[in-house]
Amino acid sequence: MRVTVIGAGSIGLCSALALASDGAQVRVVDAHAAGAGASSHNAGWVVPSMSAPVPAPGVLTQSLKWMLRPDSPLYIRPSRDPHFAKFMIQMLRNCTSTRFEAGLQNLMALNQRTFELFDEFERNGLRFENYRSGLVQLFRTQKSLDSHAHEMDLVQNLGGDDFDVLTRTEAAQLIPGISHSILGGIVCPNERFLDPAAFMKSLVTQCKNLGVEFVEATEVSLSSDAAGTITASGNDRSMTSDHFVVAAGAWSGQVVRDLGYTLPLQSGKGYGFDVPPMFPPGVRASYLSEAKVAVTPLAGATRLAGTMGFGGRGENVDMRRAGGILTSAADYFDNWDRPLNAVPWTGLRPMTPDGMPIIGPLPRHPNVTVATGHAMLGITLGPVTGELVARSVLGRGLPVYARVFGLERFRRTFAPRPRRASASNMPR
Repeated sequence: MRVTVIGAGSIGLCSALALASDGAQVRVVDAHAAGAGASSHNAGWVVPSMSAPVPAPGVLTQSLKWMLRPDSPLYIRPSRDPHFAKFMIQMLRNCTSTRFEAGLQNLMALNQRTFELFDEFERNGLRFENYRSGLVQLFRTQKSLDSHAHEMDLVQNLGGDDFDVLTRTEAAQLIPGISHSILGGIVCPNERFLDPAAFMKSLVTQCKNLGVEFVEATEVSLSSDAAGTITASGNDRSMTSDHFVVAAGAWSGQVVRDLGYTLPLQSGKGYGFDVPPMFPPGVRASYLSEAKVAVTPLAGATRLAGTMGFGGRGENVDMRRAGGILTSAADYFDNWDRPLNAVPWTGLRPMTPDGMPIIGPLPRHPNVTVATGHAMLGITLGPVTGELVARSVLGRGLPVYARVFGLERFRRTFAPRPRRASASNMPR
């Protein structure tokens, strides 16, 4: 079978690897270099137990309070776009305890083999900077600590990682240099973290070893002719295939738009910095909970990543928002010395209104499988999504637990709208 995967991020490459390992003839197309973008620019966490959906009780209410703060952890830029308004209304409806817990249960089921699949990657030859030392969530307020402890109780009841609530003294023994303003923490001893750029590079190498063809710097969109033949067109090039996989992250909606679908996606912009190493080797990753900043201690640098900004797919850097990450670190670490001339990076995360990814075939085009909407979990959920994509493409069907991630769940609000075929260039 000939399969074209559109998107060479974590989801696209894991899908290509799974398909090629199963004997498919695979081509990967991307508007940029393979492995670039948000899949390389993130915290690099592999965290099944921190895979809760973004829509949660109180999230949007808090965002309204933060709208006047340009450096806030969560920001929603006002927009007159009706699709954006519809998306935010849908997200608001999912910010209930019942829907949050249902989404958490679904994501925990999706994560049940995450560690096993990462171990399998390494056994099969992938090489990347990888740590199994766990992570510690740090808290400055009792309200935040109690809220996260409740969430971790839910996670543990669903088969997630063990955890322990820590006093400040106990947290300081695990994360050196924390501020005296820290009142406690939560340790998740079995979660992992890695260097995402090295992980992406290794995925590309492994795919090439299996004969995957790469077409870079090529923007494409899908269209269908009168006979129902689907073509990927762009940059004065057309490609046909037995099956297409759309894993273009925040641009996935534009890839399928000319097939008559409006995917319920919005971009969530995140920022990060790589600063000189802050910790000795072997230290756990840490989460600055109130600031919503992930701190990842890698071999040559400490990575700080965070913020969530809704409103457009622009990749420009807002220095005020990015700088909020560096400012917040001073509230959590006594030994924090803000680096001079630190250069931020940014990445766009594909968000859905219910906080769960879209995985499965298009309702009216069964030879197009969509895999997007993974929010901040593109690394964590890459291997299992690739496995599910291969099952879908090769006709094995999705397991029962995964059927909830199909596009059909949005049918009432985001019904596919037929459009005339076009070969215009869309995604970036």
